[in-house]
Amino acid sequence: MTIRRSIQRLKDLFITLLLWSYFLFGSIFLFALFYLPAYVWARDRVTAFQKLNHIHMKNFFTLTRLLVPRTKFAVQREVREIHSSVIVCNHLSYLDPILLISLLPRQRTIVKSTFFQVPFFGWSLYNSGYIPSAPTEMLGPAMIQNLENIKKHLAAGGNLFVFPEGTRSRDGRLAPFNKGVFSIARYCDAPLKLIHIKDTNRLFRPGSFSFNTRDFIEIKVELIGSLDPDYQGDDFSISAVADQARSIFEDAAARN
Repeated sequence: MTIRRSIQRLKDLFITLLLWSYFLFGSIFLFALFYLPAYVWARDRVTAFQKLNHIHMKNFFTLTRLLVPRTKFAVQREVREIHSSVIVCNHLSYLDPILLISLLPRQRTIVKSTFFQVPFFGWSLYNSGYIPSAPTEMLGPAMIQNLENIKKHLAAGGNLFVFPEGTRSRDGRLAPFNKGVFSIARYCDAPLKLIHIKDTNRLFRPGSFSFNTRDFIEIKVELIGSLDPDYQGDDFSISAVADQARSIFEDAAARN
């Protein structure tokens, strides 16, 4: 049993190294072959970078399916068809944002501002139109200057996806919601699409470096609700909309 467990751990490590090697060196290859020409010649650099990110992450999960055949992905067709919306999503694993990028060709998201200081990676984030978070709240000075760009992005058919919990859940339960995302939706007069992700934390667990290749896992990505509040109404309340969204997520978690 000990030998079998050791072999399984080595397999997990080997597959993990393959996947993250593609993630890293694939980025470098794509940079030389596509990102750099897009930076120089693309008419709409931000959109071009977003589409390249989409292709890169789509290839990453294609490779994941091949190397980890016990893991299946069940993605609702309606998720892939979302456009011009602010997407609110639960957060279980580091895989969640790259999974959403793989599903949405035109996407922006809010990223920790420290990531913008990482060489090459920060440059790519900036040129993809991703948004640095404010130090203390989602809707702070670092965000306000980006709101008009977000509004134009949504109007042109793109999506903004945000994890209102702010960080990964360690136990699968919802953390408190930051209400900044709902303020952004109000400013942009955009509908809210609620997406529930299930079991990415079983494939790539918080606190672990390696992928789990031994268990049968079905990762689900579902559209569990749509909200189109009357932002100009006299009775509009950001807190009420946030509470309604959270209630929908709690119902979805209870069903799963």
